[in-house]
Amino acid sequence: MEKQVIKPYGQTEIDNHAAKVGGARNLREIIIETDDDMEFHYLVKKPGRSVIQAIADAEKKKDINVQQKIILGCVLEGDKEAYEYDGAIYSQLLSKVGQLMESAKGTIKKL
Repeated sequence: MEKQVIKPYGQTEIDNHAAKVGGARNLREIIIETDDDMEFHYLVKKPGRSVIQAIADAEKKKDINVQQKIILGCVLEGDKEAYEYDGAIYSQLLSKVGQLMESAKGTIKKL
C-alpha cells in the first residue's frame, strides 16, 4: 500500500511564515509516519523566548496545559485535527518540538 501524504501547505505558506518569524532559519518541518501508512507534515517554528517563558510560567503555576501552549506557540501548519484525535501523533509532535529547544549548543568558558 502506498503512503498517504498529508501536507496542507506549500512554499507560499512557508515564505509567509518565514517573514513573520525572523526567516526560514527558524522554521522546521516535522514529518510523522503512522502505523496505517499515513505521513503527516507539520510546519513548525523553533520555540522563541515567548514560548519558553510561557512554559516556565506554566511550570511555576503547576499548569497542566503547558503542552498545549507549546503546540499553539510552535505549530504553524499541518493537520491539526490529526494530532487532536491521535495521541501518538500529538506525542511525537511534542517530542520533536521539544528537541528543537535543545538544538543549539552553548559553551561556558572561564575567563
